[in-house]
Amino acid sequence: TPFREEVQQKLTELSDTTDTLELWVKVQMLWTSLESVFMGGDIAKQMPLEAKKFAKIDKDWIKIMAKAAEARNVVLCCSNELLRNTLPVLYAELEKCQKSLEGYLEQKRNRFPRFYFVSNPVLLLILSQGSDPLQMQPYYEKVFDSISKVKHDRTDKTLITAMHSIAGVDEEMIPFSNTVKAVGNIEEWLGAIEKEMQLTLKSLCEKCALQCLSMPLRDFIDSNCGQFALLGIQFSWTESCQDALDKCRTSKSIMMETNKKQLGVLQELSSWCLQDLKTKMNRTKIETLVTIQVHQRDVFFDLTKTFKERKALDANDFEWLKQARFYWRPNAADKHGPAACIISVCDVDFKYSFEYLGCKERLVITPLTDRCY
Repeated sequence: TPFREEVQQKLTELSDTTDTLELWVKVQMLWTSLESVFMGGDIAKQMPLEAKKFAKIDKDWIKIMAKAAEARNVVLCCSNELLRNTLPVLYAELEKCQKSLEGYLEQKRNRFPRFYFVSNPVLLLILSQGSDPLQMQPYYEKVFDSISKVKHDRTDKTLITAMHSIAGVDEEMIPFSNTVKAVGNIEEWLGAIEKEMQLTLKSLCEKCALQCLSMPLRDFIDSNCGQFALLGIQFSWTESCQDALDKCRTSKSIMMETNKKQLGVLQELSSWCLQDLKTKMNRTKIETLVTIQVHQRDVFFDLTKTFKERKALDANDFEWLKQARFYWRPNAADKHGPAACIISVCDVDFKYSFEYLGCKERLVITPLTDRCY
């Protein structure tokens, strides 16, 4: 046919245009994702060679786009030999920049492992604004379980004095034992916040371990945050149960007395739910205590029942050892120094990690969920 060659030529031209456009789009996507990283911000300062390389790529890219805007014809523009030769080079160079950036992110994640739980786009946002500690405020929940924001000193924004957990309109504030200075690389001062959070919570835990055995229940609950009000009743329950099991061979009534005591604690906590507790967060705190105390009451009720049937039971019995038991051990030690909070299940001891958990609801403990321990 007379027009076969012409059609064949047009098809080849359009096919080449498609290939060029596909590569062009790939280059554009890579350039778009890297432009905000390397054209300013903290990351560009920490990767000067890659930033310099990207600046050259950026100039070439702008030239290509300017010529494309002048051409106004897709096929003519894509048939430009200079464009066809430049795009593969730009793509290869951009891929090198991206690999360097991924290596950089991996280094940051190695230094502050919580960054492994953050997606690349969010991590890039965090790192690019690291020189201004106030810019980190929206991202604390990405790297900490319950820190919604931190409190900065009014006169010096690099000084961090407390952590906040926010639930709706309510918030819980925990002042740090020592001020954290947010200077240097962001992963370093976030690591300092993590360490200070754990040290602060350890000192609060030590205080709670002493108070829970000496203070009236209401005073103890009101003077402690949700996390340590809960841990306190678990310390107290473990202490009472352990004591009863140690003495049950010599004192036959102690098991019944301790059972009544645990029921009394539950009744007192339950009665507070009918009162005005001022805030929703405080109500959540009390309801969580009730949820856990119901389980603790049930556990000791079963132990009392077993004692009546067997007439023999002690603190080494498996029925007691299989429970999660909470102890404050002044003679033990953890990574933060002397003394430790120990959670025992059977013959295994776990050290409490002192991660701030805020004031959250807990699931009711059923026989099935209890086995998850």
